[in-house]
Amino acid sequence: MSGDTQVSERIKSCRENLRISQVLLAELAGINPTQLYRYESDKAKPRPDAADRIAAALGVSTAWLVHGTLPVARGAQIDPPVPAGGGLIVKFLELPPALAFVVKRLAMQNGSTVEMELLDLVHQGLEAKHKKKLACAESAASSALPASGENSTAP
Repeated sequence: MSGDTQVSERIKSCRENLRISQVLLAELAGINPTQLYRYESDKAKPRPDAADRIAAALGVSTAWLVHGTLPVARGAQIDPPVPAGGGLIVKFLELPPALAFVVKRLAMQNGSTVEMELLDLVHQGLEAKHKKKLACAESAASSALPASGENSTAP
């Protein structure tokens, strides 16, 4: 996508690259789905606050979304222009849409990136697995010990 494309084309293209629906993007951006349709069909131009929320949900810079200028990614220079900020990792991992939605929402709520939220979720999962393994080992060890009233030596 070059700088001469319309904001409507950039919104639609990024959304389609992320494989999310208009309804999901509207929810992620906190805007009305009907209004997003109007932006994508070039029937309306997003106001600055709406453009910023859409750009954040798509993981691209507002400058690129509105004007087609670099930087594309939020806070970085990327060439060639591609959606960033988690869209690529979510696509690469082939996350189910519901999980991708939750991870993107967590990232937006925490002011983090999708990558950081995924790493945090993996870390939490590994911690839970480790705790479960320790609990199983402790349980096995305690069941192997003789009861307190039993004598471990043979008569």
